[in-house]
Amino acid sequence: MPGFLYDPSTAEFQDEIWDVYRTMRDDHPVYRHPDGAFYALSRFEDVWEAVHDWQTFSNVVDEANTLLPQMIFTDPPRHTELRGLVSRAFTPARVAELEPFVRHTARSLLDEVADRGRCEAQHDYAAVVPSLAIARLIGVPAAHVDEFRSWTGSFIEITGTADYAGAAANIYGLFARLLADRRRAPADDLMTALLQAEVDGHRLSDDELLGFCLLLILAGNDTTSSLIGSGIALLASDHDLRGRLLADTSLWPHAVEELNRMESPAQALSRTATRDVILHGLTIPAGARVMLLWGSANHDEREFPDPETFDVTRRFTRYLAFSHGIHFCLGANLARLEITLVFDGLLDRVDSIEPAGQVERTRSNKHAGFRHSPVRLNKALD
Repeated sequence: MPGFLYDPSTAEFQDEIWDVYRTMRDDHPVYRHPDGAFYALSRFEDVWEAVHDWQTFSNVVDEANTLLPQMIFTDPPRHTELRGLVSRAFTPARVAELEPFVRHTARSLLDEVADRGRCEAQHDYAAVVPSLAIARLIGVPAAHVDEFRSWTGSFIEITGTADYAGAAANIYGLFARLLADRRRAPADDLMTALLQAEVDGHRLSDDELLGFCLLLILAGNDTTSSLIGSGIALLASDHDLRGRLLADTSLWPHAVEELNRMESPAQALSRTATRDVILHGLTIPAGARVMLLWGSANHDEREFPDPETFDVTRRFTRYLAFSHGIHFCLGANLARLEITLVFDGLLDRVDSIEPAGQVERTRSNKHAGFRHSPVRLNKALD
């Protein structure tokens, strides 16, 4: 299609997103930006193959030069070593211990916003629950949670490194002080566990510790809050869905996975081609930046029938909202726990959720979610 341009930073993109992705999958399965700045893969099978071929599509990308070391920007064998270290600290048991806190937090906050009858769902509720949960897990004092939430928001609506440079510096500075406190006085939290984690006699360096803390606070805040916000918007617009979930709670886990597929918070992640790759008749040259479009892949008709319909009964064996392979999201179980408990609270304690104004989606090269999502809540009688 002559003149076709993929530019997710525009305001129009969010209104046309599924049409843009469909055009890319059908007509430009390997998209080349007009000035050669990047290539993009949009079909599920191509993205799936690239995710599992780190030798060809390396995770060492330009972003790695602007932030302190992060596991997501490494390949094996270093990635294997770092993931082994962090896995010793970020355990399923540690996540499971959060459930009572998350449940209580979600319900208490829901009662508070429901009493008002109207709220800004994204900022008054969706963004608050994950920030309190990840702060408790990491060991961030309550007095600093609002600061972190503000700073991590800078990483959502981004078009370049200047959009988040100041926020990253603030996060590093505060975590440096918090880690120093943990060295003096260890606690039962993830910061202490990261400080003490050791594999084959190796521990994380100071820069790696700060990089991991940044990664955890970002992943724990931004992606999960976007997913919860999308879930609230869905319940507000689909009354039948609320009735089905109330009638059959066994559908909840499927609803969480379908929401993740439908509204993937991470729409795109970058890779670097390590060799020339010929795909769909186009050559991606060695050294090129390659965008893997999660959002498009999860809407590919070749993999998911009727992909733009939210189907709570949908069953699938693979999708890409949490990535896959060696870079599968360590926090997937925490995200699933939080969204499940939020759904539980919304269905149990609120009789109805209605849109209360114009919604506005975020503008970002890589993320999806809501900037504003006003809703009316009618609280259920106790």
